[in-house]
Amino acid sequence: MLKMIGRLKTHYLRLHLQGKTITLLFTTVLMAMCLQLSLHAGTSQFLFDRDAIKDPGSLAVKLEDTRAPVSQWIASQLSEDIQWLLVGYDGVSDPSPKLQEALLSELNRLLQAGPLYDAQVFADIELSEQTQALIAENPKGGEALVRLNRWLLADAYPYELASLSEQQDSEDSKGIETCRENLRLIKLARDNYRAANADTDPHWLSELSPEYLEKKVLLCPADATAGAPGVLTEDASDPTLPCSYLYEMRPSKKADQEMLSMQEGDMTPIVRCEHHHLNLSVAGKLYRNGPERTIYNSNKTEFSALSDFLRDLRSQHGENFLKTQTVRAEIKTATETLVLKHVPKVLNRIEVGILEQAKPQIEAQLGKGILDTQMGMDILQQVTAQVRVQVKEQLQSQLETRLGEEFLKTEEGQDILKQLAALFLEAPEPLGNAKIKVDFRKK
Repeated sequence: MLKMIGRLKTHYLRLHLQGKTITLLFTTVLMAMCLQLSLHAGTSQFLFDRDAIKDPGSLAVKLEDTRAPVSQWIASQLSEDIQWLLVGYDGVSDPSPKLQEALLSELNRLLQAGPLYDAQVFADIELSEQTQALIAENPKGGEALVRLNRWLLADAYPYELASLSEQQDSEDSKGIETCRENLRLIKLARDNYRAANADTDPHWLSELSPEYLEKKVLLCPADATAGAPGVLTEDASDPTLPCSYLYEMRPSKKADQEMLSMQEGDMTPIVRCEHHHLNLSVAGKLYRNGPERTIYNSNKTEFSALSDFLRDLRSQHGENFLKTQTVRAEIKTATETLVLKHVPKVLNRIEVGILEQAKPQIEAQLGKGILDTQMGMDILQQVTAQVRVQVKEQLQSQLETRLGEEFLKTEEGQDILKQLAALFLEAPEPLGNAKIKVDFRKK
């Protein structure tokens, strides 16, 4: 009997303890669920919704163009599926619903995945005061980190992603869609014009009308002047038709733009809407301005800056400003600072771009694997030498255009030409047997 009573006590205690254990386990699970719901409720207010992605097309273009450090950083953390979607996007049409959904999902995943801030990556981004203040707090997780990540992305892509306090303007949204469609039509008209004119660009956008384009397409809905001449940048007004858009291949800008295109590649803008900060690139892609890369903000080259400097000198000293040695010394210093200092970097970018373009052509003519041989390396060396000669000639031509032959004959001008020549290595001797034709023209 005593044994039975003992067993009953033991059984009762087990049940009692199990009940406590079950109760404790249930309570723990419930608390965890509540905590999770609380965290979700706290962070969900910082996540993106569809309206917060203001310009998914421009965002897709920038994430695919990973030359920008911040875009490279963000794109490297995206899933493989969306990276393929970005590669397949043409950059000018409306992004597919699948791509837009993927962008929304991936951005919200990144907001919650961990810290996005990297000092080097965001060095060229104009961060807001609130973003900088939160960076200083160095949040490691939770609501503060999600909020910081949201602010960082909004600062990096101000025209693509809405900030937390930003209100969408439906009228602006409608206007930009019309503007975007105008630029699409301008792209198509330019393509057709170039096809009919040996790959040459029109001098002005008005030359596209009426054969390739209706003239109303040249007017941005946000332009209150309806394309009145003289409103845009100096020398930018179309001489024939009212035009709201800055055409960067106009006669006064064409040389600068071709040089910029050699440096920056197919993201160089050729048509710009300053009302919507929207650009049509050489490759026919549409993207908004943004602080992440100089090319997204401005298309001013080193020679453009030199031209501005010379124009200011002319306004101060008149057309005879070259007659004094003091002014010539100022011009020499400005040329060294604004142009010559940047030549090595420019040359490197051009060489890399041209060689990447040349390699497939070499392999197509001489067979795959040729670049792994001594002959292939010699050919690439020849290509590099040709590029250097062409770039040197173009730079010297640009200097002659800006500074004038009279200045280049002076002691200061001769010194500039000597400095330019010193920046280029001697071209290697050409090979006698390996002859290859490489087309350096931009497509």
